[in-house]
Amino acid sequence: MIQRAPAVAVLLVAIGAACAPMWWMFGTLQLVVSLAVVVLVGTAIAWLAAVRRWSSITIILTGLAALALLAVPLTAPQRIPRGEWLPAFADAAAALVLSWRRLLTIGLPVGTGDSLLMAPVVLVLAGTIIGVSLALRSRRAETAALVPAAIGVWSILWGPRDLPDPWLSGLLALVPIGAYVAVVRQARRRVRAPRALSSLARRIVAGSLVAVVAAGAAGVAGALVPLPERTVLRGDSPSSIELEGASPLAAYRSFWAAETRAAAQLTATGLEPGDRIRTAVLESYDGEVLSVGRSPFERVAGAEPGRGDVVGVTVDGLASQWLPVVGTPSAIRFVGERAERLAGGLHRNDALGTYVLEQGIRPGDGYQMLSQPGSEIVAPEALAALEPEDPRQGSQALPDAMLTTLAAWTGEASTPGERLSAMVAGLRADGYVSHGVLEDEVPSRPGHSLERLEALFADPMIGDAEQYATAAMLLARQLGFDARVVVGFTPDGVEPGQPTTVLGSDADAWIEVRAQSGWVGVDVTPEPRPIPEQEDGSPSVVEEPPLQQAPAPAPGGQTEGGDPAAPSAPQDTDDSAARLLQVLAAVGAVLGLVALIAAIPVGLVIAKVVRRRRRRRADEPRDRAEGAWAEVVDGLRDRGESLVPGGTRVEQAAGDARMHELAHRVDRAVFAAQPPSEQEVEATWAIGGAVLTARDAGQGWLRPLLTRLNPASLVRR
Repeated sequence: MIQRAPAVAVLLVAIGAACAPMWWMFGTLQLVVSLAVVVLVGTAIAWLAAVRRWSSITIILTGLAALALLAVPLTAPQRIPRGEWLPAFADAAAALVLSWRRLLTIGLPVGTGDSLLMAPVVLVLAGTIIGVSLALRSRRAETAALVPAAIGVWSILWGPRDLPDPWLSGLLALVPIGAYVAVVRQARRRVRAPRALSSLARRIVAGSLVAVVAAGAAGVAGALVPLPERTVLRGDSPSSIELEGASPLAAYRSFWAAETRAAAQLTATGLEPGDRIRTAVLESYDGEVLSVGRSPFERVAGAEPGRGDVVGVTVDGLASQWLPVVGTPSAIRFVGERAERLAGGLHRNDALGTYVLEQGIRPGDGYQMLSQPGSEIVAPEALAALEPEDPRQGSQALPDAMLTTLAAWTGEASTPGERLSAMVAGLRADGYVSHGVLEDEVPSRPGHSLERLEALFADPMIGDAEQYATAAMLLARQLGFDARVVVGFTPDGVEPGQPTTVLGSDADAWIEVRAQSGWVGVDVTPEPRPIPEQEDGSPSVVEEPPLQQAPAPAPGGQTEGGDPAAPSAPQDTDDSAARLLQVLAAVGAVLGLVALIAAIPVGLVIAKVVRRRRRRRADEPRDRAEGAWAEVVDGLRDRGESLVPGGTRVEQAAGDARMHELAHRVDRAVFAAQPPSEQEVEATWAIGGAVLTARDAGQGWLRPLLTRLNPASLVRR
């Protein structure tokens, strides 16, 4: 078994290399921790099974017990501080079967959500146990190379369609597999001819040269030759949900009704002045309704790890399938009674940067997000400097009134950015705001069809953000910019560190245009102001909408008896449970580092103990007697003494009386007609122990310790 230890080490390297592509599937350091733990545990189980000669059923039961103990810490560690061990264990048990399919229907990277880490944990744990067992116990140990190969194939089939430098990951997996096969074959040759001149060094040099040449050739080929498209099981992941309602923009005016404009829709924490809440992004227009069209929504995990500022949201009066977000979330965590159901139905459209929920949000729901800055809002004076990116959407036929007005606004502009700036300035200067839902407001029809937009460009121009945003999007496309409409909220009176109550009157819509720097936001709705008297004698003046009052404090229900991780308090990430988790993580990292450092000397001691026990308990008495001599020879090597190469035992004993007696006893045991008795074998081992004890006499305690940690006898065979 000791002779096979180098092969096992190379096999573990090959398994680790085969797991490398999984990073692009999960994108979390928890994957590295989980796989490292299961590789160590699997190796320990296989090694112990080889020493104890366990049966297959014993190995399987031990592996299942280890998996049951490690399932929650490895696949859902974030749920332990919340006291969700039993639910997490139930989810992990279900993930034994379901995670393989779920990985193909969820957006990448998946993080640690839905216990999806169970799939690679089971795969690598089982593979390590099988591979190391074959490497230690099988006569055809080369077959263990199939284990990292199978893991690598799984990583490709379940992985993303696009992988950075796929040739490099393939090469990193193939080289250690080839090295493992070479080490196994070399070990077999040395067993068959132990005194023959070893060719290991020559093989290592030759293999290294081949690896260097292969790496160079693969690098050149990967850079110069276009690789074929990867064959994976993951499809295009179209949306598995149906979006209710024609368009969220069509519901914009409902927020301005008398009973909803002053009603709380959301309560948010962690907002900074200028932050906006995005609900939906719409870019498909059929002349009647603005919607997302056929844009695919991919199911994603409610990932725990992420980067950015903590923003919490509690739903007060809003009910929608669209999830309001701030900026670009890198992680979303739901809280409350429906947390698991909402997390299981979360879908994302990467191109639009929007989220949809199968269950939809409703009053009482809450969630936290780690948010990074999204598309910036460009000031009006900076619009002229924008340069459009190559347009992909194209323009469409518009009413003559819109085109004539656009030509009048942009007549003196020469560049696309200047024309866009002139169009926005004209729209804001000539337009008036009226939602047409209150008795004292000037009539203003809802809707954003082409017929309604044609009526908008009358004199005076009256509408609200629903019409102005749609018109600005269509006119921007006429000017060569890709454009889309963003529906959401622009909260007023945001104070850092204080909860912000988002009212119905904070509802807003603006456009984003695609410039060479990326998507940028543009405000197009005119400022509220009195509307001039119309010729037909209709109501002459409409007062501005009432000024927004400072947001009220969060209702008591959000702080009394609420979830300890309630989203209305961003400081919750620093609560006692989180601090305890951070301390435990730090302690775990230190202990892991210490264990890693201690693993090498402990492994050396264990390897020598196992080697001694194997020799002492050999089946044949002759082998046990010869093992006493081999133990002395290895002990002398560890002490830095070299014996006569290729000599007989008596020649190697030289002038040492005890060594001479040991050599004669071993030769008599090996070459005699009758095998030695058990008493003779024990006497032989006693003499061997006396030889090594005499070498250590008067050397203090350090010399024997260094001898035990010296790997010379393990590597020089």
